[in-house]
Amino acid sequence: MPDDSARRRRAARRGSDGLVTATVLALAGLTAGFSASLALTAITLGHVPLGTSLLVLLLGGSCGPALTGGLSSQVSRLAKPEALPRIFGVDALTYNLAGIAGPALSGLTASLVSSTAAALLMAGLSAAGAVLAAVLPVRQERAAGATGRPSLTAGARAVVANKTLATVILASAVGQLGPGAVPVVAALAAKAHHHASASGFMLTAVAVGGLLGSLLWTARPAPTPRAPAVVMLAMCGTGLPVLVGAITTSLPVLTVALALSGFFLGPLVGALFTARNALSPEEVRAQVFTIGAGLKITAAAAGTATIGLLAAVPLAVQFLIVGLNPIATGLIGLTVLRTLAKRPARARAGAEAEPHPRSVVR
Repeated sequence: MPDDSARRRRAARRGSDGLVTATVLALAGLTAGFSASLALTAITLGHVPLGTSLLVLLLGGSCGPALTGGLSSQVSRLAKPEALPRIFGVDALTYNLAGIAGPALSGLTASLVSSTAAALLMAGLSAAGAVLAAVLPVRQERAAGATGRPSLTAGARAVVANKTLATVILASAVGQLGPGAVPVVAALAAKAHHHASASGFMLTAVAVGGLLGSLLWTARPAPTPRAPAVVMLAMCGTGLPVLVGAITTSLPVLTVALALSGFFLGPLVGALFTARNALSPEEVRAQVFTIGAGLKITAAAAGTATIGLLAAVPLAVQFLIVGLNPIATGLIGLTVLRTLAKRPARARAGAEAEPHPRSVVR
């Protein structure tokens, strides 16, 4: 069986060969499906039963994890291994840019034209993404060492088999419950001050902070072996500034605090992508990324729903809940990672301590 170093050398040679054709077609098709769901909903909303529109959006939303996780998982096929941490920072940077430009374009179009036009614009941008995905460089040959298409559960089994990978994926999902509720608490804080537009400024501050954090990671990425720990530390960093909302209701102060929280999202996402890539087997890497993205999206939605149910709770308590979630998750994740790191060291120490068998004198 080829050793890991040989596998890495082959990966380095293949780094810029391109993607498998079937992968490119799948990514382009899923992006087109997402675009179609937005366009169809924009055109038919109000003319068909609400349940039908929700079903269309549900089907389109199911493409989301494959679009984000699936696309990011392919970066390693297009770049050299030593450049991946920095390139994953650029990948995170594009998410933050889209997080700023998308709502701005949509809001501007809605105010100048109509909400339908805004939705169609977003659908058109998604369609453009499908075209870009379709023209990604491809290679026809199968990856070296592959024995066929992995089963649907292969990615989940790979996550369960690697405790460090499982810790990173689970923590990044659970730690998203709080940040997923940030738009709600920001809107409630703005409403409490009778300044509805302030919530938009606060969310833009989060995105701008994330943009700056991504630039920092891109310029100075952490070494790949440290990526799991950086995920946990950055998670704590996203939660700490949010706790400011528990002691002040000043909108300018909250805006600065949320920008600082967003800043840690850059290293968090860059390190998360780097860790997923390094810890997952190549043949199921797309599945691992998609599983991770799906869990994060689901957790964010669950966080939004949960904080919505707590609308009667004082706003300070809501900020406390939102901030403590990623802090607690990050600290627990760090503890687990340290425990996992000590086990091999203990095993080696135990092996070295075993007495060597004495030679038998005949």
